[in-house]
Amino acid sequence: MDYFKQRRAYRNFKMYEASVSNGQNNLYRELLDYANDEGKLDVQFRMKNSALLSLTGLSEPGLDKARNSLVQLGLIKYVRGKKNVKPPEYRIINLYSRSAGYPTSNPTTSHKSRSTGLDEVGQSVGQGGGQPVEHKELTSTDPDLTDTDSYDDDAGVTREQVINDWTNLWGFPNGVARPEIDEWLAVLKPELVAYAIQIAGEHDVQSRGALKYVRAIVAGWKKRNITTLEQAKKAAANHDDRMKSERKPSGYSKPRRKEVTPKWMQKGASQVDSKPNSIDNQQDDMSDEAFLAFMNSQEEAK
Repeated sequence: MDYFKQRRAYRNFKMYEASVSNGQNNLYRELLDYANDEGKLDVQFRMKNSALLSLTGLSEPGLDKARNSLVQLGLIKYVRGKKNVKPPEYRIINLYSRSAGYPTSNPTTSHKSRSTGLDEVGQSVGQGGGQPVEHKELTSTDPDLTDTDSYDDDAGVTREQVINDWTNLWGFPNGVARPEIDEWLAVLKPELVAYAIQIAGEHDVQSRGALKYVRAIVAGWKKRNITTLEQAKKAAANHDDRMKSERKPSGYSKPRRKEVTPKWMQKGASQVDSKPNSIDNQQDDMSDEAFLAFMNSQEEAK
């Protein structure tokens, strides 16, 4: 089976034949990519539920539902496994070898004309083994459909892409970050969340401060009722201009020296009590907007 032909056929399937949810799409892409990586596009292969849960971000009921839907749509073959003994088996069904008769204009969904593809499973395919593909290509959306570099195409950014962007910058989101990302995606469009992550990356935010930094951006957008990518970009530009203006010196004046009595010299205080909080503790005590300003000032000081 040719990986790229299968990808194109799957894209046409989504465009012309059936509606595929984000969960179903994520699951199918992970199965297809794994089969290609392991050279098992034409044979059955095993894959643990735990691995698919981690890769797709689905819950167990969500995984079951998405998997059953893919079987019903004729995209995969599935053989149930045995818990703690044998993982489930999958097989990718060849889509491009069948004649689908896709329209060239004004496409409409027609379930009657769609073949289930189940009769294709037993057929042998001439080309075996996986196709050489870079890892980034495996986990991103089709480059000819979207341009995710600047997130100008609102329809092109998916939940999968948001998770990939986070992973590329700071590693796969942990159990604290993942639920919060899901909350953002529930109230904001994926392209907005992706743009917030992009802003953090452009400001060289490290993994330890990533969640709070992006949280501050999202909170600011919610407060200002920002719901579109254009509004978010304008707000980001205004924020950068404001920060530059605030840091620009208006004139020089000799600073006044202020005598400060150390805390440990004050009555009833010990020197141990005067030890300043760590940067981490200071950051934890900041509001979201104060933290964002603090991080920007740290970047300017570099």
